[in-house]
Amino acid sequence: MAVALLTSLVLALSFTPVLAERFVKAKRREGWKEDSDQRSDHEALAKELEADEESAAHGRILGTIVRRYDWVLGHALDNRWAVLIIVALVLAGSFLLYRSLGSEFLPAFDESAFVLDYWAPPGASLTETDRMLHHVEELLVKTPEVESYSRRTGLEMGLFITEPNRGDYAVKLKPGHKRATDEVIAELRQKVTESEPALEIEFVGILSDVIGDLTSSPEPIEIKLFSEDTAALQAKADEVEASIKKVTGVVDTKNGVIVSGPAITFNIDPQRASRFGVTATDIANTITTAMSGDAASSILQQGRLIAVRVIFPPDVRTSLDKVRALQVRSASGALFRLDQVADVAYDKGQTEIGRENLRQLVAVTGRLEGKDLGTAINEIKTQLARDVKLPPGMTIEYGGLYQEQQSSFRELMISLILAIVLVFLTLLIEFRSFAHPIAIVTGAVLALGGVLLGLFITQTTLNVVSLMGMIMIVGIVAKNGILMLDAVEDHLAAGDTVREALLRSGRRRFRPVLMTSLAAMLGMLPLALALGSGSELLQPLAIAVISGLAVALLLSLVVTPTVYTLFRRKLS
Repeated sequence: MAVALLTSLVLALSFTPVLAERFVKAKRREGWKEDSDQRSDHEALAKELEADEESAAHGRILGTIVRRYDWVLGHALDNRWAVLIIVALVLAGSFLLYRSLGSEFLPAFDESAFVLDYWAPPGASLTETDRMLHHVEELLVKTPEVESYSRRTGLEMGLFITEPNRGDYAVKLKPGHKRATDEVIAELRQKVTESEPALEIEFVGILSDVIGDLTSSPEPIEIKLFSEDTAALQAKADEVEASIKKVTGVVDTKNGVIVSGPAITFNIDPQRASRFGVTATDIANTITTAMSGDAASSILQQGRLIAVRVIFPPDVRTSLDKVRALQVRSASGALFRLDQVADVAYDKGQTEIGRENLRQLVAVTGRLEGKDLGTAINEIKTQLARDVKLPPGMTIEYGGLYQEQQSSFRELMISLILAIVLVFLTLLIEFRSFAHPIAIVTGAVLALGGVLLGLFITQTTLNVVSLMGMIMIVGIVAKNGILMLDAVEDHLAAGDTVREALLRSGRRRFRPVLMTSLAAMLGMLPLALALGSGSELLQPLAIAVISGLAVALLLSLVVTPTVYTLFRRKLS
């Protein structure tokens, strides 16, 4: 945008005048010149005729609008305190609109695709996981909107542990599908949950999944519990998950307690092992050969070297009694049972221990369906305050995409404030007075209320993209104020009063302000209508610019001149 503006500046100062000289034809008005000579002694009559000339130049319809505007501006200049009351009401309304708007990191848009992440029960084998997923694939095939899908099992692209019980589907919908992607996801979520209740699932947008992986915060909702008491953490995680499930729109919740698969533990007794003349390494090698096999040879097949692994039959490896009865050979060649030198026990699984900044934590996560992130987090905070009481030493924090959203909002608000300050300093240098920049910046700030109003009317959330539009509108709106006040000093130097100078400037600048604002709004209209695939992502920016310009068009023509008069010494 900066490069485009600099390019347009160069073209406006050089190329546009050349084209204007070639194509624009000036109309000569001799009669008006004679009238001008006759008006030299009648200054009051001259101003009236000048106003009539300007109205005639605008045309019938625009001329009527200009006369109505001239009447409104005159009353505003005569009733400045009433205008200030209106300004205060606009600011108060803007605050209320800001509080009522929903918020999220990025605007929701239909990608015509989604990712289905799944988790089989801990310890499920690759074969068992594959069996469960065949039912899911049948549901995908029967969904009329689905064009194609691909599945990965036991593999993840993100920073996750590779396990045979997890993976994901990448699902692509048909072009021009009748139902929205969210509706297809909602139906599949219900069917998968009913057909495979043991399978944990979550549905993620393509862009959300990529951003989540890059920021290591893949979940919109992430409630972090910190404590050094592992048992208390796990208990409270279950309570938090049960509590946030009560919030409408929260789906795909997880308590954050990750349990590894079941395992068999072998506790070798060194004293008993020494009596049989074996070491812990000898026993471990025997167990490894029996449970996972030992590569005894290799064969060449289709140009690949494949290891031949010798392993015990499945009925031995899956029976705890037969594992205890494994034969171990001592150094002297004698055989003895494994349970004679080791205690063999079944472990249902161990929980993973996560830490952040050396603090032990459990992160309860969830996703959203039909609700914006900011509203959902506020409702979750209220619900947790009612349902969950944290024990001493346990703290709670909110992470995930919500944390990224809050960080981005803070940075963009700083950028917005800097934009207003830089515009003010630029105007101060240009006009060399405080009256002009204060009046112009006032109109730009009030235009932000128009942005909020446009977002509220279109039911658009406040997000990173719409905040970018608010930053852009500050610079665009300042242009209207400059056009309004640029000619005021010339009229004052010609002997006009402040009121007369502002009225004459308003009549002369009405058309340029209207044309530039309409041109910018019409240019943004296709983007605001979300025409084209993926255009919903930038739709909030266009809505913000159009609504801000529409309100600024009114404010810069009335409020800016009125505020300007308040900073003059007197209104003649």
